[in-house]
Amino acid sequence: MPKQERPDTHSDIDEVSVHLKPILGVRPGTYLTMLYGLVLLIVVFFLLFSPGLRHRGSYLTASTFPDHATVKVDGVYAGSTPCTIFLKKGDRTLDISKPFYSAVSLRQTVRGRVFGTLFVKDRTSISRTLAIADLSGLLQWALSDFQKNPQIPQIVSNASYAAFGSGEQQQFYDFISNSLLFVTDESQLRELLLAAARISTHGTALTAGSFISLLQHSIQIAQKYDNFPAWLLLALSRTNQAKLMATPWVQSYMTSYKNAIAKYYQPGGSIAGAGGNVTIAGMAFRSIPSGDLVMGKDDNLESLGKSIDRLLPHPIHIDSFYLGTMEVTNARFQSFVNENPDWAPSSRTALMAKGLVTDAYLSDWKDDRMPSGSENLPVTSLSWHAAAAFCAWLTRSVQAALPGYIARLPMEAEWEWAARGGLRGMPYPLGGKPGGAVFYQKGISKPFAAGTSEPNGYGLSDMLGNVWEWCVDPFSFNTGVLSSLNPRTNALLERSLPGAPDRAVRGGSWADQSGADKVYTRGSQPSEWCTPYLGFRVALARQ
Repeated sequence: MPKQERPDTHSDIDEVSVHLKPILGVRPGTYLTMLYGLVLLIVVFFLLFSPGLRHRGSYLTASTFPDHATVKVDGVYAGSTPCTIFLKKGDRTLDISKPFYSAVSLRQTVRGRVFGTLFVKDRTSISRTLAIADLSGLLQWALSDFQKNPQIPQIVSNASYAAFGSGEQQQFYDFISNSLLFVTDESQLRELLLAAARISTHGTALTAGSFISLLQHSIQIAQKYDNFPAWLLLALSRTNQAKLMATPWVQSYMTSYKNAIAKYYQPGGSIAGAGGNVTIAGMAFRSIPSGDLVMGKDDNLESLGKSIDRLLPHPIHIDSFYLGTMEVTNARFQSFVNENPDWAPSSRTALMAKGLVTDAYLSDWKDDRMPSGSENLPVTSLSWHAAAAFCAWLTRSVQAALPGYIARLPMEAEWEWAARGGLRGMPYPLGGKPGGAVFYQKGISKPFAAGTSEPNGYGLSDMLGNVWEWCVDPFSFNTGVLSSLNPRTNALLERSLPGAPDRAVRGGSWADQSGADKVYTRGSQPSEWCTPYLGFRVALARQ
């Protein structure tokens, strides 16, 4: 029978012991203590010293007023304020810049703490108030940015930060006045009021003096625009609009407005017919008489004084001028391109780089030539800049035939006055119906020959349909409601419109449904835009 091993008992285990031998004559108690101490030193080193040695430097928190300034360290982009950036040990150059503000350059000596940076970072901070360097440029940029991005109304209020400590209040109030042209809802109105408050107080507390200043400028704006109540109504929500409509102030305005407009529709208030003709560079022009146009949606006079529309009828004085009897054709634009190769389709890339056209510029032309058989079609797919360049080129011929005149695109008011052909209160150039205007029909894929439609009372064809036409004016939704009841005042207001990325277009095109566009219908396009639905005609005006 095999021998069985006796299992270990608890007492046997208790008797087990380990005996360490000396190393190089050093007793175990001594070298174990040294070993534990070394391990502890290594841990302490890696926790408290190694991070600081490996990343020697300091964290810098940079802030500016206003914020969103660019920060560069030794010429390399590091962030946008407010931001926290790591600076390596040594002498560092910090450059802080923001468009339209004076740049700031700082020399920073960074030593960088070594001990404990894993737990407590080495930090420092700088804060700078940036000085405005180009106030006019800043306000122009802000206005243009707001026009392009109306869904971000904070653009307006943020621009007012530049007023802090600035003595140039009038430029800021002009900025507020110009911004009114592009405010269409309550969120935008709220930011506009915030901007106005910042400007009047210079960013400080509201005082009696600053409140009076704000009130005075508000009154000046209301006095400048007789139709200011209409603008305010359209900027408010339906609920607040109804509340304001019921006030004596608005009711009094509506009554005076109706009376002022109604006088232009009294019996016997006929409009003079067109004057003579002139032909320049093969293009026919008709003389359009001077007069007072009621510009806007005036074909429902019963609504006057009852409701408000952004196409609010308002009087504007028109000086006499000449207008092309038809749209500029491919053949005429070909002559311009032949003498100005910088505007040829082969120069499209260079023109695009300058922001003057899009890649659709004269896209149907081949080898810098118009399509065969298209000589009499309106030239399309060209930008506002290209149309303006054509007018500048034509001016040389105009001045030889009509001294003191220049060629240019028509102003919106001139275009509408001419399109009506001497009629009032009618939606179309020939009266109550579109007539033979070229609008969409089955099988149509391009415009008809220029001059297709029956001419209106001023001898002008295609004032509706065929192609949309560029106007010289910057576009704003609110030019109708930010207007006066004095026609000559409105003429001055139209000439003083601030620059805008979009330009006004008028007339509708062959792709639109008949009846959709009226003589008062407004549209807009970015000035570099090129489409097959958009062309132009030329106006001749006194310098």
